[in-house]
Order: sequence, then structure tokens, then C-alpha cells
Amino acid sequence: MHSIFILFTLLGLTYAVPRPQLINTEGVEAASDPVFVVPAYDVSEQAGAINKPAIAPRSRLYRRDGTCAVQPAGSGPVSWPDTPEAFLSNPAYGALAENASTPDGYSIIMRNVGASLSASNYMGLKTLKSYDTLGCASLCDQATGCQAFNMYIERDPSLDPNAESCPNPPSITNFKCTLWGAAVSAAQATNKGQWRDSFLVLIAGSNAYNKVSPPPAIACYTGPNELGGAINAPYNAQGQNTYMGYKYHPFSQTQGYDPSTCAADCNSRTAYNKRHPAADGSYQTCTFFNAYVLSLNAVPQGLYCSMYTRIWAASYATNYGQYRGTDSLTPPPSPHRHLSLPLSLRPVRLLYPARKSDLPLNLNLSLNLSPSPPRRRPLELPLSQQPKAKGQAPQLIAL
Repeated sequence: MHSIFILFTLLGLTYAVPRPQLINTEGVEAASDPVFVVPAYDVSEQAGAINKPAIAPRSRLYRRDGTCAVQPAGSGPVSWPDTPEAFLSNPAYGALAENASTPDGYSIIMRNVGASLSASNYMGLKTLKSYDTLGCASLCDQATGCQAFNMYIERDPSLDPNAESCPNPPSITNFKCTLWGAAVSAAQATNKGQWRDSFLVLIAGSNAYNKVSPPPAIACYTGPNELGGAINAPYNAQGQNTYMGYKYHPFSQTQGYDPSTCAADCNSRTAYNKRHPAADGSYQTCTFFNAYVLSLNAVPQGLYCSMYTRIWAASYATNYGQYRGTDSLTPPPSPHRHLSLPLSLRPVRLLYPARKSDLPLNLNLSLNLSPSPPRRRPLELPLSQQPKAKGQAPQLIAL
């Protein structure tokens, strides 16, 4: 995992002043919106797949009519008196959230908030028997691609409310766990509840956690390696720019935090360059990429992939974001979100030692390597949507 640091030290080269690889704000603005999902209130369990989603404003409280069917019994304590005001002021709910354990491999990003998340790449909902952050984390760990979870307490109706027969039934209290395939932030805690006829669904004790353990290794690449910021690479020893550009993938139901998307971009860039070489037959090879979550005003927007012709050490991870007018575009503070995954150069201290057939040509390094071009295998990697310009609301899906 530390082979890039060893390699960089062995080179012993002096480089020109770094050239900033600024976030392409125009490209980000031109892309489609990120998709933020509102999990359903009227189910005890839900998969992440969406059928014919309804689009609705983020802050709206919804009304629907039901059948008075008995709902599954809740496991949490019911407030007394059984009113929305008593639910919101019940200290027992806050105590559960405040005293909840932070699972190993996760960092807490909000605690005891009166709203649940509206975030990207929704992976499903599960009603638990208790306020169990460890159990919710276990569900996230078992779900491929899960990057975050939200544990909260919900005031729900004991009957499916009907305007004529049961408009405001007695309440039950549920412990709910939602899973997300992209990093989340406290700024996304916007779902405070909804009307179901005369019954008011409410949220309390909402905690959210991001996964801090690195994602799985990628075939033919070393890493991932944790960085404190995005890479800002200098010119190489020959005075050449090693930055090959970027690809941006907005978060949606089919695009979460998946560095293998960036690996596919890197491989595709090399394949394109090989098909369009210079006059002397040479072409640039993508040898290294930096994958991170791009946030707008602290709200995660999408996966940003920066590509390079050579490997750069963690000391060059000095890009911490930039402003677009009054808006702040940043990689998030969690260090595992800034990941460098260099292509394997030698089978030394690597997670997946590469075969020679996996290594690139035309490496701009003073090492005695004579590898063959990388294998290109089909990768089924989802591409999606993106954030809008300032003042325009993102797309919201209400389930």
C-alpha cells in the first residue's frame, strides 16, 4: 500500500513549482443534477431500487390517504400524551442517540438531529428492534457499495390513515436504518416528517455515519492510499504536465462512491490515446488516478476522478477546494474520501501484484521497466447525473 512513497523516494528528482489542478466548475455546473432520495415513511423495509419515482420539492410535507390497515407494531417507547409535541420533546429519544456507539470503521457526521437524510444512491431501509447503530452498520457492511448509514427514531401511525375512518390513529415508534452508497453530510438532514391525513410523521434522534475504511482494492492497481486532500501535481523532471484531465460522475441511484468508475476512466483514457498516438507513435498512459467526493456547500454531489501520467506522493495532496462565487466546492474532510490508486509498477508490497501484461507502456519514470500494454477488460460501471448552477434545486425523489 505504501509502494508509491517508496518509489517516489527512489527517484530523487526535483520538480517544477506545482501547477494547480483546479476543480472544473464549468464542467460540474454543465453536468446533470445529483439525485437526492427521500426514503418512504409508510414501509418497515425497502430495497434501494426505485420504480417510477415521483419528483417533489425537498421541504414539502405530503398528504396521502390509506385503508386503516393495521401497521406492524413499533419497538420504541410511545410518548405521552400521544401528540407530535410530546414526541418532539421526549428526552428518551435524544438519550438513545447521544449514547449510541460509533461502529468501528465509521465516523459520525451528525448526532441527535430531528430530521433524517435526503441523500444520494439510496440503498434501502430496515426497521430494527432497537436503536442499534452497530446493527445498522452491519447491514451497511453486508451491502456492496454501502458508504454511509442513518439511524433514527420515527413517529408512525398504528393504522394506515384514512381521511374518513381513521385520520389520526394512535402512534407507534419505530427505529429505522437507511443505507447509502455515497458519503453523506449533516446538511442533507432535511426530512423532518410528513402529514398522512391528520397524522403527523416525525423524526427524532437521527444519527448519521460515513464509512472510513478504504474501499476494496481494484485489479491491476495498488492502493487505495489515504490522502488529506486532492492531488495537486507539479510538472515532471522533464518539464511536462502530468495531469491528464478529469471525469465527473454525479451521484444518483446508479452512481455512488465507487473508485472503480475512475479506474475505468483511466483505462479508457489510455485506450483512446493508444488509438490516437503522436506522429512518432508514442502516447500518454494513465498511470495514476485520484478519486474523491466533490461537495457543494458541504453537500456531497458526485465522484470526481483526476488522472495522471505518473504516480504522485501524498505530499502533493494539497488541493482542499475552491470557491465559485459564494459557493464552496470541496473534497470532504474525511481523509478516506481522497484516494489515490496508482497502476502497479512492480509486485512489491502490493495488495494485488500486477502481472507484466497489466502494466502500461511509456511510463515517464527512470526505472528499468519494459512492460506490455494493460489488459482492457469490460467494466460495467454506472454513470449518472450532476449538480446545477447556484440557485437551482437538485433533483429529489420521494419514495
